[in-house]
Amino acid sequence: MRFGFALRRLALTGPGKEPAEVTFRRGLNVIAGPSDTGKSFIAQCVDYALGSGDPPKEIPEAEGYSSVVLQIEANSDQRVYTLERSLRGGEVLCKTDGQPDRVLAAKHQGGKEDTVSQFLLELSGLGTKKVRTNEQGKTRPLSFRDIVRLVIIDEETVIKETSPVLSGQFTSKTVESGVFRLLLTGTDDSSIIAKEDPKVSKGRQAGKVELLERLLTNTRERLADLGEMGTLTDERERLVRIEASIQTALAERSAAEASVVPLQAKRGAAWSALRAVESKLAVVSELRTRFDLLHEQYSSDLRRLETIAEAGVRLDQLKEERCPMCGALAEHHDHAHSEVQPAPADVSRACQAEAAKTAKLLQDLQDTRTSTATEIEQLQGTRDTREGELTAITADLKTLMQRHVDVAARKVDDLRASAETCRKAIELLERVQELEELLEEANKPKRKDGTDVAGAAVSTAQADPFSKEVEALLKAWHFPDLDRVSFSENDQDVVISGRARKSHGKGVRAITRAAFNLALLRLCVEDERPFPNFVLIDSPLLVYEAPDADESSFPQDIKQHFWSDVKTSFAEAQVIIVENSKQLPADDTIDDANVVLFTGNDQGRRGFIPQPTGTA
Repeated sequence: MRFGFALRRLALTGPGKEPAEVTFRRGLNVIAGPSDTGKSFIAQCVDYALGSGDPPKEIPEAEGYSSVVLQIEANSDQRVYTLERSLRGGEVLCKTDGQPDRVLAAKHQGGKEDTVSQFLLELSGLGTKKVRTNEQGKTRPLSFRDIVRLVIIDEETVIKETSPVLSGQFTSKTVESGVFRLLLTGTDDSSIIAKEDPKVSKGRQAGKVELLERLLTNTRERLADLGEMGTLTDERERLVRIEASIQTALAERSAAEASVVPLQAKRGAAWSALRAVESKLAVVSELRTRFDLLHEQYSSDLRRLETIAEAGVRLDQLKEERCPMCGALAEHHDHAHSEVQPAPADVSRACQAEAAKTAKLLQDLQDTRTSTATEIEQLQGTRDTREGELTAITADLKTLMQRHVDVAARKVDDLRASAETCRKAIELLERVQELEELLEEANKPKRKDGTDVAGAAVSTAQADPFSKEVEALLKAWHFPDLDRVSFSENDQDVVISGRARKSHGKGVRAITRAAFNLALLRLCVEDERPFPNFVLIDSPLLVYEAPDADESSFPQDIKQHFWSDVKTSFAEAQVIIVENSKQLPADDTIDDANVVLFTGNDQGRRGFIPQPTGTA
C-alpha cells in the first residue's frame, strides 16, 4: 500500500516498572478479555500517542507509569517510527533508525511540519489537504484529529445514535462532512473561494450606508450654498437656454467690437503721427544742443586769438635786450642759443586773420541756431496739436467702448458665470441622485445565495460506492433481513433496508457502526486512496452482551461470520478489535489472527498492565 501506517507495539513505561505492552501486526488483531483488564485503556493510549489532547483515564493499575510508547510502521517504505509521550502531557518524541530524534508538537498547527498531526497526515497521503470550515467557504489545513473519529472508535462512540461522520457539534458539521467527502472522493476543499463572513459583511454594509449618508449630506449642503435650484431636468434645460444666450451675447460683442474698429484705426494713425513728430523734435533738439556747444567753442577760440594778437603788438613795441642765457647782444649771440622765431607783429597779424575766419564761422553758426530754434518751435506746436487730436480720439473711443463693447462683454461674463453655477448645480444634483441610488441599494437586505452547511454535506450519489461496501460487509456477516443500504444526505449516515441506522437499538448500532468504519477502510484500500489504513473498534458486538428489547432475536451466527469476514477481507490493512472474550468464536476461525487474550485472573495473562510480583 502507498498510504497509511500500521501499529506495531504499544507500551507503558515508568521508572522501576515492568513495561506493559501489546504488539500488533497487519490484518486482524483482537484484544479480548473481561471487564477491567485494560482493553479500553489500550485504545485510549493509542489515541493519546497519536496526538489526542485527552490523556488516558487514570486507573490504579497505571500508577507509577510515566510514558506511552507507540511503534508504527509506514506502509510506503516499511520504516518503523517510535512515538513517545509523557502521560502528564507535553509534546511527542519521534525516533527512527538513521535519522535524528524529532520533537513533534502534540497540537496541530496549520502550515507547520513539526507536529505529530502533520507527520501522520504525511504518512497517510493527506499532508496538503484542506477542509471547509463554514458555509462561507473558509478553509483550513486538515488535521489528523479530523480523521481519528473514523479510525479509532471507542466503546462509548460505537453505540451513539449520531452519524459516524458527525460529532453532534453544529459548529463542526461542515468540517466533519468535508473530511468524509475527502476520504470518499480524494478531493479536498482547496479550490473553494471563501465568501465574506456575514458579520464582516454586515459591518461593511453598515459602514457603507454611514459613508453614503455622510456624502449625501455634504453634497446637499454644497448644493444649498449655490442658492435655490430646481430639479435636475430644470437645471439642464436652464443650462441649454444660458448657452444659447451666451452665443447671442458673443455675437453682440463681436458687432460692438467691429463698430469701434474705424475709430481704433484713426487713433492708431494719430498715435503714429504724434510719435513721428516727437521723434523729429528729439533729433532737432539734440542738434540744437550740439550747436550750442560749438558756439561756445568758437567764442572761446575767438577770444584766445584776440588776446594773442594784442600780445604780439605789445611785444613788437619793446627794445632789444641782451640774451638772458649768455648776456651777449643779438649780433653777438651764440648760434647754439638762437632759434627762428616769428616777429610779434607777424604773429599778431596771423591771429587777426584767424580771428576774422572764426568770426565768420560763428556768424554762420548763429544763423543755423536761429533756424533750428524756429524749427523746434514749429515741431512743438505740431506735437501739441497731435496730442490734442490723440486725446480727443481716445476719449471718443472710450465713450464708444463703454456704451457698446464693455456692456456686451459684461453680459457675456455674467452669462458664463450663470452657466458655471448651473453646471455645478447639475453636477451636484447628479451626485445626489447617484448617492441616493447607492444608499437605496446598500439598505436592501442581502439575499442568501443558497451556499450553506448542507451544501458541504456528502451527497447520496457521492456516497453510493461507500454504501455498496457497507452492504457487502453486512451481507457477508449475514445481517438479518438485509435489503439495500443507502446513504442519507440529511443524517450523513447509512440507511439499512429503508431504516435509519440511528433508529436501531444500541447493539445493532454498534455492529453497523463497525460496518461503516470497516467499509471506509476497505474502500480506501481497494481504490488506493489516502487514508491511515488501520481501524480500531472497541466493543462492536455489544448486541450479544446486553441486547435491547428489539435485539433479543438477533441471530447468533452473525458473530461467526463477522470474525471470518474481517479476518479474510482486511489481510493487507490493519483492523484492531477490542471485545469481551465471550464474543470470540469457539472454533479456530481466528486462530491465525493476532489475538491478545486477557483472563482477569492468574490463568494466563491477567490484563494489559502486569501486576507487581507477589500481588494476589
